Amino acid sequence: MWRYDMIRKIVKTILALSFVVVVMTACQTEKQEIENPQLRILYWDEASFLNRYGNMFLATHPNYKIEVIPLKGELVPGKDPIEVIKKMIQNKQPDIVQTDLDAYKILVKQNLLLSLDEFMKQDGYNLDDYVPAVLGALKDEENGKLYGLSATFNGLGLYYNKNLFESYGVPLPQDRMTWDEVFRLAERFPKQIMSSEKPLFGFYHKYSLSPFMMALNIGEGGGLSIYDPANKQFTIHTDAWNKVFETIIRCIKSGACYQASEPNEPDKMDEYSILKRSYPFLEGNIAMAVEQSSMLRTMISSQKPFGEFEWGVVSMPVHPENPDMGNGISMNEVFSIRSGSANREAAWEFIKYITGESYGKIAMRTNGEELPARKSLTEKEDNSGIDSFYKLDQTNNNIVEYLRLLPSEVIGQLDQSASKYLGEVSSGQLTVAEALEAIQNEVQSVMEEPVL
Repeated sequence: MWRYDMIRKIVKTILALSFVVVVMTACQTEKQEIENPQLRILYWDEASFLNRYGNMFLATHPNYKIEVIPLKGELVPGKDPIEVIKKMIQNKQPDIVQTDLDAYKILVKQNLLLSLDEFMKQDGYNLDDYVPAVLGALKDEENGKLYGLSATFNGLGLYYNKNLFESYGVPLPQDRMTWDEVFRLAERFPKQIMSSEKPLFGFYHKYSLSPFMMALNIGEGGGLSIYDPANKQFTIHTDAWNKVFETIIRCIKSGACYQASEPNEPDKMDEYSILKRSYPFLEGNIAMAVEQSSMLRTMISSQKPFGEFEWGVVSMPVHPENPDMGNGISMNEVFSIRSGSANREAAWEFIKYITGESYGKIAMRTNGEELPARKSLTEKEDNSGIDSFYKLDQTNNNIVEYLRLLPSEVIGQLDQSASKYLGEVSSGQLTVAEALEAIQNEVQSVMEEPVL
């Protein structure tokens, strides 16, 4: 009997202790409510912040207090925006910093932002339906960590005029075409004056007015770079870059690639005329155009004025060596937590909310230009080709990042040398290889000059 009672007491004790452990564990894992949450947020201005994010966040988080630190009066012509942002971070000590993608990457390199990885792990934050290319652009190249998130992004796509393709019996563009295939299609359109006296072009690029920038953008999408930061060497004089520049210059010389012309009459100032000047593809005399995703939103929301021709859009062209890589992804509103913030938990709660699905469903009804970074939010949209901006899993935007590391004198020399020597290629004085060698040598020489 004694042994039975003893065993029963031991069992009860074990069960009681087990219950205590379970309760304590549950209490520890249950997320504690943040007391008196207050946030200071660096943003353009208070009105636009509240309209886009703040009002909806405060409606679901009424205990939060938010102070907006405005950038509007500080970012003025003549001031380096990165230096302005860094100074405000130092002086104003915001909890949350909002920047574009380029500024974000610089702040990450300078250890001014806090990694979000631990917060996401702690909350089981789901990134499964985030666009891989967006996450790739946001992750630090060295450690793979995320220091910021954006609810939206802008991308590039290859738009095409269906009417022109059908009129001239040219096959329609497809997703993941190579650049060589795109330029071959462009060259199949006749070089003639259309009935409206507008020239016909096979291809337009958003950087068409600068063949040098156009070549850099196309090469970058295939993983090429013009600068090696580890060795501080320019690397534009290579066979791969030579092929890119030769293709573009041949397209321009043949008349297949877009060239701007002087207007025959004064520019009209109505909304649609301004849009057509911003997006030349809308004029109807360009067969294919590399343009931003914002043009897609414009065309969908303005069907009537741009209904003069049928159009479509496919993914950005690729290079055979990297068939899943593109470029041109940009983000205007990346939100991060400042290193050293005393309100990091509250700051993460805000970022988690504005980049989550529930907020995203509401926000996409009011955001007319940008695309949702969560692919699932596009599934119910009545769209024409929006999927094309989600096809490629990798993005390469290293040229702008690397050029930001260089002194202004080097950038100035690069611009000057490119203009001079590519002009001599156009006039037949130099080959492309000779021009690229001259550009590389001159810029490298300035790079290696001693600082006085």
